[in-house]
Amino acid sequence: MFYVYEWYIVETNEIIYVGKGTKNRYKVTKHNNLFNEMIKRFECSSRIVREFDTEKDAFEYEFIRINELKEIGQCVCNIYQGGTGGSTDWWNEDLRKKYSEHNVMKSESQRKRMSEQNPMKNPNISSKVNSQKRKPVIIGEKEYNSIKMACEELRVYPDVIRTWCKKGINSKGELCRFKGDEQIYFSGKRYNKGGCKTVLYKGITYESAKDLSDDIGKDYSTILKWLSKGFDSSGNECVYVDDLTAHTYKPNKYSKKPIILNGVRYNTISDASKAIGVCRETISNALKGKHKSRKIITCEYDNQKPSQGKSDNSTLKGSTTNG
Repeated sequence: MFYVYEWYIVETNEIIYVGKGTKNRYKVTKHNNLFNEMIKRFECSSRIVREFDTEKDAFEYEFIRINELKEIGQCVCNIYQGGTGGSTDWWNEDLRKKYSEHNVMKSESQRKRMSEQNPMKNPNISSKVNSQKRKPVIIGEKEYNSIKMACEELRVYPDVIRTWCKKGINSKGELCRFKGDEQIYFSGKRYNKGGCKTVLYKGITYESAKDLSDDIGKDYSTILKWLSKGFDSSGNECVYVDDLTAHTYKPNKYSKKPIILNGVRYNTISDASKAIGVCRETISNALKGKHKSRKIITCEYDNQKPSQGKSDNSTLKGSTTNG
């Protein structure tokens, strides 16, 4: 026994695929990429619609059914018009003529529709297509005759221009719209907020880390370091408002007190390190008397107070660590 079966969307009963088969063929869920994608997106099921004694009759009906459904916009997953496959020795001139007569692309309604929608034959459609391509656009104070002209001057893609007009504004804050359309006023705080997260620093809220960077004049990378630690370098809280981590302030192990190295005063160990070309830890150890270096002769904190405890290294003039 041969049969013709259909796959359809359960919710709408729209037929998406028609095939010819035997035995359990109507249950097979692998046909082509379009069909496979459709059954992933919608709840679909299959059914046998007509049975035949011969494969030839099944093929004939498959062909007719597919073309009937395509004329009303269904059967979208059938790439071919059906009626082929299996044994083909039944093919003859009568069937060839029937194929030609039932070809949906040759039907009068299809020919008429294609003619009416063809810009080469219908001046109204041609005008509509051209107007869409050449629709003037206003960006800021300047008017462009078409999206293409705006793209060439501003060096952006057409979709970018369309997005600007949809939002009513571009990334520079300039008003944008298609000529003849009503101006849309952007109501968001930021044109492209993206992954921005609100930041709290010294009790002040900033919409993003970039805003804080711009406001206090620090590098953006520095702000991100503060946010990862929960504090700035001086111990001021700097966190994302939704950060629930219990941060603990850990002062920089390198002192920021001024030092006198080889008779030269530096504001920080870091400055001295850069000046003489040794690592900060070497200078820090020299200040503690734990390390010697050929580049370090004398090293002490500026305005260092003498120790109040008993120590052989303490003097009223203050201690000096010699390298």
